[in-house]
Amino acid sequence: MAAALRVTRVTIDLSRNLRRQRFSAAGSPRYFSSSASTGKKELPTVRVPTSAELRLVALRYAIPMVGFGFMDNLVMITAGDAIDQTFGVAFGISTMTAAGFGQCFSDVAGNMSGGMVDAACSRLNLPNHNLTQSQMDLRVTRMCATFGACVGVVTGCLLGMSCLMFMDTDAADRAKRAKELHSVFEHVMSSGKTLFQAERASLFMLDKEKNELWSQVATGAKGIIKVKADAGIIGACVQSGELLNIADAYCDERFNQDVDKETAFHTKSVLAIPVKDEEGAIIGAIEMMNKSKDGSDVAFTTDDENLGRMMASHIKSFIQKLNESTTKKVKA
Repeated sequence: MAAALRVTRVTIDLSRNLRRQRFSAAGSPRYFSSSASTGKKELPTVRVPTSAELRLVALRYAIPMVGFGFMDNLVMITAGDAIDQTFGVAFGISTMTAAGFGQCFSDVAGNMSGGMVDAACSRLNLPNHNLTQSQMDLRVTRMCATFGACVGVVTGCLLGMSCLMFMDTDAADRAKRAKELHSVFEHVMSSGKTLFQAERASLFMLDKEKNELWSQVATGAKGIIKVKADAGIIGACVQSGELLNIADAYCDERFNQDVDKETAFHTKSVLAIPVKDEEGAIIGAIEMMNKSKDGSDVAFTTDDENLGRMMASHIKSFIQKLNESTTKKVKA
């Protein structure tokens, strides 16, 4: 990590030309003697910096590290997230691998922006401690400098993490999950459209943490669709856990007409079937829209309802096998 390398360089710089020294036993202010009582020629004593001077040392080492820590975490998170959502989804790269690539970008950015951060800090006109090199070599001074650098880099890293508040951190996971589900359900949904004689077929999965339904498996639609878990007829199906067969969507108060306006699609009949796991908990729902027969718009029948329940059962089995396969990969 660029910030960690910076801390190391600070410590090495402070340790340069270090020689054996000891504090003198008497006198105020305290002084540091470079010689032992061996009869050798004594070197000049070194005054121990005051508390105010030590605070300035810590401050001057902390401020640049705030910049380095901020740049390091900001670049790592944004680059890692971008890699996770693109190459991670396309090639099945894990989130940790994407984070590792993000760290590579962060290290390069840290080396390239080092001069810029130093130049920015020099414009702050921070107060000078006016200590000599001998005073900077004292153990107490080096400890304060290292402590200030550590506080600065931690502060900068925390500030760099603020970008997480404006990012959809689950987007990559949803996209990876959608890719897995797409390969499993694509044939099911296209066949379902034919079997139900429906104009559009959709499969929505429930995200309990965000209380929303999302889908990438929808005939006639592209990209990931997201709706509130209690919105519209599909939301009512998920909330109640019951199959809903609506002959005319516009006559049902639960239907959200704004969706048709946004998508330029006219919904007529709707069949919503909940998908449950082995324990009976809702994990998603199937939605069929606009059944037609011999060119005429008709309502979904009882046979369609039975066929929908059968399809939901098959989807439950697919998801269970997919989850078992994912669990085995994680353990391996």
